[in-house]
Amino acid sequence: MSRPEAKHSGSNQRVGNNPATADSTSAPHQESVRFYHRRLKQGILLCLLITYLIPIVAITAYFNYKFNSNMRESSKLQLTAVAESQRNTIDLFMQKRIVNVFNLFHMKGFSLEPSRDDMHAYLENLIRSDDAFVDVGLINPEGIQAGYAGPYPHLRGKDYSEEKWYTDLVRQPESYIVTDLYLGLRKHPHFTIGVKQLMDGDYYVIRTSVYPDKLEDFLRAINHSKQARGFLVNREGIYQVVVPEFGTLLEPAPYAPEAGSQADVGVIKVNGNSMLAAHTWLKEVPWCLVMLQPEAVAFEEMYVIRNTMIIGAAILVLVIMVFIWIVVNRLFSRAQAVEEEKVELKSQLYHAHKLVSVGQLAGGVAHEINNPLAIIESEAGIIRDMLDPELGLEASPDAIVKELDEIDKAVNRAKGITQKILSFVRKTDPKLVESDINQLLEEVVSGVKEQEFKVSDIRLVKEFDPALPKLQLDPDLMRQVFLNLLNNASDAVDKGDTITLKTETEKGFVKIIVADTGKGLSADQLEKIFMPFFTTKKVGKGTGLGLPISLNIVEGFGGRITVESTPGTGTAFTIFLPAAGRGGTSRGEGEN
Repeated sequence: MSRPEAKHSGSNQRVGNNPATADSTSAPHQESVRFYHRRLKQGILLCLLITYLIPIVAITAYFNYKFNSNMRESSKLQLTAVAESQRNTIDLFMQKRIVNVFNLFHMKGFSLEPSRDDMHAYLENLIRSDDAFVDVGLINPEGIQAGYAGPYPHLRGKDYSEEKWYTDLVRQPESYIVTDLYLGLRKHPHFTIGVKQLMDGDYYVIRTSVYPDKLEDFLRAINHSKQARGFLVNREGIYQVVVPEFGTLLEPAPYAPEAGSQADVGVIKVNGNSMLAAHTWLKEVPWCLVMLQPEAVAFEEMYVIRNTMIIGAAILVLVIMVFIWIVVNRLFSRAQAVEEEKVELKSQLYHAHKLVSVGQLAGGVAHEINNPLAIIESEAGIIRDMLDPELGLEASPDAIVKELDEIDKAVNRAKGITQKILSFVRKTDPKLVESDINQLLEEVVSGVKEQEFKVSDIRLVKEFDPALPKLQLDPDLMRQVFLNLLNNASDAVDKGDTITLKTETEKGFVKIIVADTGKGLSADQLEKIFMPFFTTKKVGKGTGLGLPISLNIVEGFGGRITVESTPGTGTAFTIFLPAAGRGGTSRGEGEN
């Protein structure tokens, strides 16, 4: 079918449900809706059961355990366990950051005299592992920063030989060091990680600056547990990591454990409130993790409310479950009834539309067949006149053959129309194979079609997604669809215009876009383009069955077609095919 040449501004038509197939799919659709409702109902009931019953049972069991144990010692041990667990997490975090820096020495192509690009590659490597890294520098055995990447390029060449952390690192047996928090040039609290490596008989050092934001996230997660608050301090009792709600970095903390002391739990006063204070020193950094918890919360007597809570929980669960069961049942019963009514009304509407389509098809067939029949009748009359001696017309074999050729053309024209009608209405089983959409498009445009565009000065643009999933479909039928759309596009464009083929995935669908920069379509034309026998081609050039057949093929694979058109800008046909596999019914070349 040719694409109409009239213009229309911003027209858009979506085609995805063929009314003619509603009768054959309404029953499966209803069963699918019922199945969906059953699964949804079960899921909601299960979620509500988990949401209400399990937490209540868990809390009751927990309080019962607390009542039958030494709550004071248990609370202390619990707070200590939380502190040690978080200490291990923080130590692991620091170990990973240290290993990330140390691995730079073993990167492929590592150089002791790195270029700026090398240093930027090292920094990008660090940032990929953790965006808390700010910069990176390589310090040679003389203490000079020979390479640097970061926000302060003037630090390249800086002398670190007198820096305390550098001298400590060089002298100590450990191969790494982590400094306390400081402001530095950035005026933003950060700490430095330095690692050394013996290379060619000398120690080279890689240093990097790190923001403590990730550590703050760890502490923020701790703070949600029973009003426990955690922070990190150095040997002098200065905040190294703390959430803003509790304190400020680089300021003195309310509790500073003695340097090197064993992990312990004690009771302190903070703003007049008694608090449990558990502390444990980190292994990787000379910092101490302190956990504070209100004593009233930690030692709260739970046995007073235990029995009340158990009885109340049982009653609450029973009432909630009964209420939810009644409401959900009524809700889904009504929803199912409404859905069934909706499907029935849609089926009636599709049936009425089907009757209209049958009338349109019959009219189109009569019109298309009458043209070649008129030609045959006319040519037969001419031959009779040529054979009539009284008329004196030339009746040579060549002249008769010429008229017979015209009859043959008309017969072939009618034969082609009937074949297309049969392909449009008959039901066949497609041969489903795993197909590469990009390859099918290449096969359609390569060779003659591509050369035809080149000769006509039509630019062909291909934007194929290489990661496109393969689909189960009939390659021959899809080639027919692509060829129909390409032929329409070529009919709509002029010299110098562009035809674009694009593939991509979107929300579980494979999208195939055939767009052109031709003349566009009007609103009236958009409403009719998928109607059988609608065409604007010259008589004898088009039958108006290309797009209807294409639509039925795509719908047969569970897909749909959308159309967008803007006058003077062009038209875009978009095919949506389910990426998870083939859907819909088996319709072959079309079922209307």
